[in-house]
Amino acid sequence: MSSLTKTLCLWLLLAIQVNAETNGSLEITGSYYPKSLDESFDTNITAEAKVMGYEELSHFQLVYEFIFRKSLNDSGVDIVEPRQFFLSKTFGEIDAYLGYRHTFWGVVESRNLVDLINQHDMAAGISSDNRLGAPSISFETYLGSGDFQYWYIPRFRERTFNEKNAHPGFGLPVLPAQFAHTKGSKAPDHAIRYGNSVGDIDYALSVFDGTAREPLIRVEEMGGILPYYERMRSIGLELQYTGDSILYKFEGLTGTQSEEDFDAAVMGAEKTVYSIFETQWDMGLIIEYQYDDRVQALIDRTLVSGLRLTANDEFDTSLLVLYTVDDEFSQSLFGLEASRRLRNGMTLDLNYLLYKSDKQNLPFYSLIDDSKLSLTLGYYF
Repeated sequence: MSSLTKTLCLWLLLAIQVNAETNGSLEITGSYYPKSLDESFDTNITAEAKVMGYEELSHFQLVYEFIFRKSLNDSGVDIVEPRQFFLSKTFGEIDAYLGYRHTFWGVVESRNLVDLINQHDMAAGISSDNRLGAPSISFETYLGSGDFQYWYIPRFRERTFNEKNAHPGFGLPVLPAQFAHTKGSKAPDHAIRYGNSVGDIDYALSVFDGTAREPLIRVEEMGGILPYYERMRSIGLELQYTGDSILYKFEGLTGTQSEEDFDAAVMGAEKTVYSIFETQWDMGLIIEYQYDDRVQALIDRTLVSGLRLTANDEFDTSLLVLYTVDDEFSQSLFGLEASRRLRNGMTLDLNYLLYKSDKQNLPFYSLIDDSKLSLTLGYYF
């Protein structure tokens, strides 16, 4: 644990005692991998604690979110860090932020191409909710009726990886990352975004100049996996049309990565059927198409279909099913997420991932042993 993290944790322990705004969660997750290979484990337990809070200081506001996570069999999952720890202050019509801060850009369900500010904590799973902390200076203001953001990120945060024989693992150790920029992880990122709406259409334009969030994965002769991060400049577009019971969504990204042009897009629709079978349940039907010609994309063309069920009950019961398949129907991923609140601040979440592939040379074939079933019991305070 770094000296900075130790200092922040000590401050956090003090804040918990004096700040009534503090809240948090405790989660225990049990995972089972039915197709695990012999060199890996077929069960695992992970414990995670989060503490979040808000403090009004004399001239600033302080927001923090700390995470503590420990895995029984996969040290790549272990983490202690401030996911968010920033000061904010308003100067006229401009809100300024300094520190570790999160944001989310995007509108589609399956993959958010334009969400380029925060690095993802991939060792914790493929969900976009898993984000790593990174230092930044950002400003937000309203231009007319639209929202304008500027972000400066002075230091890049590398993606997390699981252990070599974990899930997913490469079977080889992960070597220190390399970067296309001569400054390495100290090369700064710049990003701006403007969002507004016209009638029933919400839109946003963004520009990014910095280190690509997804690394290229190279197998080195010395026997290891080398993540290599290229430089990227891109322009992003988000569109969403909101009808009475349907959403049309689009995310596009175009630009250059290490002097090579690229294009990527996700488009689709979500149709909601209210009170199905004359019950209080609502059903959402999802269809999306993904295209990405960047070299690090596992699959360049995929079709995603899904079903979302919402019970509209006092326990926030919900179910989301997504099925992803390539354009040749040769490899696929089936995902299921179900959640329900229990009594006394507790929650229960069920997740299932199933990878399939017809051929050994396809990307998903190496992930078949990472298919998993997990159950999470959470307590929120």
